[in-house]
Amino acid sequence: MPRVKRTRPVPAVPTICRALADPTRLALLARIGRDEVCVCDLQAWVGRDQPTVSRHLAVLRRGGLVVVRKEGRWCHYSRRPLPPPLMAMVDLAAPRVRRARKAGCC
Repeated sequence: MPRVKRTRPVPAVPTICRALADPTRLALLARIGRDEVCVCDLQAWVGRDQPTVSRHLAVLRRGGLVVVRKEGRWCHYSRRPLPPPLMAMVDLAAPRVRRARKAGCC
């Protein structure tokens, strides 16, 4: 019997709002943009340690805003395609929390 791929349900609005309610998470979304970004680059961008960044990324994953691709020990994050109104809200809020940091990666 073929295995059925389980799809993740669309997150509830409060889960999405919670994911967007923190300036650090908005900064992470701004950095991720449409590119794939390594966690070490995200740490440098927001100026936080790895456990803190990982907790914020977990909230963004639960909110359905980012996806993760694992490559060995490294995790690479990309922003999930968002509905246009939600994309506009993220793009409007992100520059306010964006921090220009020196980019460095693994």
